[in-house]
Amino acid sequence: MKLKTTSLLIAGTLFGAAMLPAQANNEAMADLLKVLRDKGTISAEDYNMLKNAAAADQEKTEAAQAEVKKQVEEATANMPVIETDGKLVIADREGNWEFQPIGRVMWDAIDTDEDDSGAEDFHGTELRRARLGFEGSIYDWGYKFEADFATGGNSGSDSEVSIKDAFISYGNKFNDLAYDVKLGQSHIAYGLNTKISSKYMTFMDRPWFADSTVSPARESGAVFSLAEKDYRWLVSAGLTNGEIEGGSTDSNGSTFSARASFVPYMQDKNHLIQVGLGYLTKGGGDDFRFRQRLVSHKDATRHLDTSTFEIDGADAYTVDAMGVFGSFHAMAEYNDFTAERTAGSDVDITGYAVEAGYFLTGESLKWKKGFTSGISPNSSAGAWQIAARFETLEIDDSANSDEADKWTVGLNYYPTKNTRLMLNYDKVTDLKVDGSSVNYEPSALKFRAQAYW
Repeated sequence: MKLKTTSLLIAGTLFGAAMLPAQANNEAMADLLKVLRDKGTISAEDYNMLKNAAAADQEKTEAAQAEVKKQVEEATANMPVIETDGKLVIADREGNWEFQPIGRVMWDAIDTDEDDSGAEDFHGTELRRARLGFEGSIYDWGYKFEADFATGGNSGSDSEVSIKDAFISYGNKFNDLAYDVKLGQSHIAYGLNTKISSKYMTFMDRPWFADSTVSPARESGAVFSLAEKDYRWLVSAGLTNGEIEGGSTDSNGSTFSARASFVPYMQDKNHLIQVGLGYLTKGGGDDFRFRQRLVSHKDATRHLDTSTFEIDGADAYTVDAMGVFGSFHAMAEYNDFTAERTAGSDVDITGYAVEAGYFLTGESLKWKKGFTSGISPNSSAGAWQIAARFETLEIDDSANSDEADKWTVGLNYYPTKNTRLMLNYDKVTDLKVDGSSVNYEPSALKFRAQAYW
């Protein structure tokens, strides 16, 4: 049986239109029917019949889609919102609460050269950081807990797990001001390099003075901060009592710390200058010791070492500056710490570090709330950064004086916003131990692969 040409054309028109999305479906059908009518292939009566049928189908389709959309909205109305852009954040739709698992992994490969100092070289790998935790908020209240499962954590202690952040906070806004108070263990109000997260540091290791006994990082107590809403200025202060170890602190003297920063120039967040200063004072009755490795976290010997002594107290201050000018950034910090011996003369430990970096692929160092944060590559090929730093530290002690200078150069590659590969070369260029110059200059070549969430 032969089919009429008209029937074939109509069937083909309906089949072709059915393969298109709903709206395009009806538009395509209407156009084809017009062509068939104008060419006389179908009659005006057939055209009107088919046109009306298509319109009815469209109304049914739109009604069905609207009903499905309504049912989906009703079913998900009380479900939380999940954000997955480089992190996993679960929050309610009204913004009253949120919860986020956090963590970081940093794996290092290290090759040191003690340059005939007598200490043993290190050639191997280290799991520098392996942190897991969570943070979140409930209305104006916040919380955070993070522990480091890498052996020794950051401090190099024998403990296999060290507590980093463990606090409850309350924060809100008053007119154009933002205030916040943390209760528990958190960063104290002191120092720039000390407080910049290891996730965002330009180099694998901080300057010698940072995150040490002369520029403490985290302690347990209360820390209060007040800032302009865009953080062009920030002031903070804290009263703390040592770092939590084994679930508690054990310090006879408390630490009072204070820090202020302000931005005298800001074109935008990629073109600005910030200056800051900090002060801390510690009570007496505790043992004190400053000692530092020179070129890597795995150095067998700490050439810079005051040995242990009891203090009546200590005072310190720091001055810092940071500038971001597009792809270029510079940072400098000076730290002066004076420990008052219970018996004997005071010990003065001073140090400074100056660094500069440049993104070859056009990105900019991210400034956030007075410190630095992560960067997002401009393309799927990732971001490349080169950097250099010079630092010096001097221990002025009549019984044991040390002094050292060091250069560090680095190359960083960011495949994504949450991953980074780092290559550093450290070289000590001047070293005095126990008041005498030595003829060795340790160095190290270091590589890191890191990820955080």
